[in-house]
Amino acid sequence: MYYLFNFRSKMFVATAIVVGLLWFFYKNWVSTYSYWKKRGVPFYPAKFPYGSDPNLVKFKEYRGYTVDKMYRELAPEPMFGIFVLRKPMLVVRDPEIIQQILTKEFSHFRDRGIIKLSDKDVINHHLFNLDGERWRALRIKLTPTFTSGRLKTMFPLFVSCAESFSSLLLSKVDSKVDIKELTGRFTADVISSCAFGLDTDVINHPDNKLRNIGIEGIKLKFLMKLKIAIIRLLPGLSSLLPIRFISVEDEDYIIKLIKNIVEQREKNAIVRNDFIDLLIQLKNKGNLGDDGQEFEKPFEMTMELMAAQCFVFFIAGFETSSSVQSFCLYELALHQDIQSRLIKEIDETIEKNGSLTYKAVQEMEYLDMVISETSRKYPTVPTLVRQCTKSVTLSAGQDIEKDTMIIIPVWSLHHDSQYFVDPDKFDPERFSKENRDSIVPYTYLPFGEGPRMCIGMRFGLLQTKVGVVTLLRKFRVEPCEETNIPLVIGGNSATTASDKPIIIKLKARY
Repeated sequence: MYYLFNFRSKMFVATAIVVGLLWFFYKNWVSTYSYWKKRGVPFYPAKFPYGSDPNLVKFKEYRGYTVDKMYRELAPEPMFGIFVLRKPMLVVRDPEIIQQILTKEFSHFRDRGIIKLSDKDVINHHLFNLDGERWRALRIKLTPTFTSGRLKTMFPLFVSCAESFSSLLLSKVDSKVDIKELTGRFTADVISSCAFGLDTDVINHPDNKLRNIGIEGIKLKFLMKLKIAIIRLLPGLSSLLPIRFISVEDEDYIIKLIKNIVEQREKNAIVRNDFIDLLIQLKNKGNLGDDGQEFEKPFEMTMELMAAQCFVFFIAGFETSSSVQSFCLYELALHQDIQSRLIKEIDETIEKNGSLTYKAVQEMEYLDMVISETSRKYPTVPTLVRQCTKSVTLSAGQDIEKDTMIIIPVWSLHHDSQYFVDPDKFDPERFSKENRDSIVPYTYLPFGEGPRMCIGMRFGLLQTKVGVVTLLRKFRVEPCEETNIPLVIGGNSATTASDKPIIIKLKARY
């Protein structure tokens, strides 16, 4: 009897300890949920363990939809707090405060703070992920890469890929096509040519290793979601749990690929006027300027760093441009009047210039309006993220503490009727010369704003426009019975993408 009593006593004590530890863990976890209340900031309530909404952790729903629910429920508050797991974040919706964060007080919000980079995960050390002085130094060096003059020099590479794209489309006449799949082949070829100097012919050979790396790199897989959640809770573990967008095998493949290309070009004095050429110049001379001046702080362009820049250039350019093109062509299929007007402009401008030239693309004003409206309705990223690097008081009087994460709800701003009348309507006239100036600054953010806005904006727009022009020169697009109306955006991608294939019909114009 004594031993039985003793055993039960020990079990009771053990159970009490476990329950106590669980209770302590729970209380410690939820204690942060009073963070915004203590600071007098309106907030979306949180529940253990996910915080304000499970979808901010599980990514089962498109992030833009999730944040938009909160955005609308807490209107018209200029800013409001949310919790992701137990981490407080501040959603800013007032355009003037957004301008302060992205531009006026940029020095206080320079970093993205999304992940902590591991030295082992070298492919992640690219411009999008870098913070602090390393970001600034590399940004200064890479900015001249995407000037109009350099894009004009690269334009023959765009045209060469466009010719192959046109041939592919001819084989699909009167067919129902997954337009994202086709535009994805075109953009993969353009990026491979301009970033890696490779003639990959992805258009005719879609099962290309680089393209497959790009497709996989944009997906939010379970293990990736789990790592992100753990690092948000315990940032100190970032060195033990590196966030890999691609496997070690694929990372080694890209580094070896870049190394071989660089060695071949330097050995044989090959000049191709592409991104690799510019990185080689940075490696050898330290700058892209014509005056030969060095930057004040040395910045070594190693082979691994070159590979990282090529990787992000490929991932970003491949995915974003193909998505914008597919969304654009989907809307044109549903709006035949807009499509007819755009075709008329394309035909007249190309006839005037004699061929598809860089100058011709720049002259297509209605095309720019159509692409701008596509980017409004389907922004590539639903939110912008910034980290406060130095405590600051915003113009609204709110004190923002160091390390506070800021969310700028791009999708919600683009779909707010306060800024864009009838926001679900596809209306390129919003971006006409007469109307563009009436758009409230910092409510249209497809490429971000301020010193950290997308460095490849010009390249991405040019690639997107060339793809759309190439298709509409010879074809029209129409909806069919398999066309999903309306489109639903999926949650398992880091960018804005339809959860199902975008199926439309190609019809020959002649």
